[in-house]
Amino acid sequence: MRPPSPEWSAHALTHRSYDHRVHLSRIVPTVLVITLTAGCGEESTMTGRTPAEAVAQQAKDSTGVKVTKLVRVDYSGVVTPTPSSEDDTIVPVNIGEYSESRTTGILRLGAAASDLTTTFHRTDIPEDLKGIIPDDLSYMTTKAISISGTDTYEQRADRRDVPAGKAWLHHSSPKCGMAARLLGALDARAVLSPKVLQRLTAPAPSSGGVIDAVATVVHSGSASHAEFSIPAQGDDPVMAVQLPMQSRSIEVSWQLWVGPDQLPRRVRLIMTDLLAEKDVPRSAVTEIDFTDWGSDVSIGPPPKDQVHETGSCLDPEPQ
Repeated sequence: MRPPSPEWSAHALTHRSYDHRVHLSRIVPTVLVITLTAGCGEESTMTGRTPAEAVAQQAKDSTGVKVTKLVRVDYSGVVTPTPSSEDDTIVPVNIGEYSESRTTGILRLGAAASDLTTTFHRTDIPEDLKGIIPDDLSYMTTKAISISGTDTYEQRADRRDVPAGKAWLHHSSPKCGMAARLLGALDARAVLSPKVLQRLTAPAPSSGGVIDAVATVVHSGSASHAEFSIPAQGDDPVMAVQLPMQSRSIEVSWQLWVGPDQLPRRVRLIMTDLLAEKDVPRSAVTEIDFTDWGSDVSIGPPPKDQVHETGSCLDPEPQ
């Protein structure tokens, strides 16, 4: 079984290099009383509603929200030269596989589903190495469809593990996302979960300016990454203890912008791992924008004749 390929993203400080080893190194929210004009001039008063409750209503209605996410990863900042066998050239290492990932798509709440596409980019190539280090990472582009939180379909531009005549890989094991959950991987869906929203909105808000054409308030704070661990029924009890403990060296600083309807509009997460090893990101900045709340969405599996069933766990980008 292929291990998860965690991504930085307000996820745990992780990276594809983790594929080769195991490094898995709330508070009463402010209550706002808001009156706004809805739909066709109809007024609704939302008294005492919190962001967690506002999102829960969206989930009850099983509507969708558009997601745009940008993740910037930063390594140690030191390029380690390694002499070649002839000792006449220098080979740069420790620059990472990519420096940015950009994700767009849609989440459906309630009857959980998502359709997200991620591209990868290099923005940190030194000028004198631009002719040596490739900057075309289009082969890493990944489209991921998730349905009910267990069925995952992955389509990669490099067709990794996809046999001829097929376009998608599929797995349906509920255990495949366990490591990401236990590490508190803060992907777009996790940010909208009740537990995480309660934690993010614990600090008192201040004026956040205009985002998505509405006035917002912003909650800012920081905490150990382990505080965002979200275990699920059936998770391995040993891993449920060990993984959060190993992620305590990771600190998360956040800003969460909330609109007058108490729905999140943007979240910025800065994660730092001072104990990160070589070739592993020491920090990452993730920004996720949420727009078109309440939109009708239709997400379904790819055509059966295009799907290859795999016994291996898929952990597609984005995390």
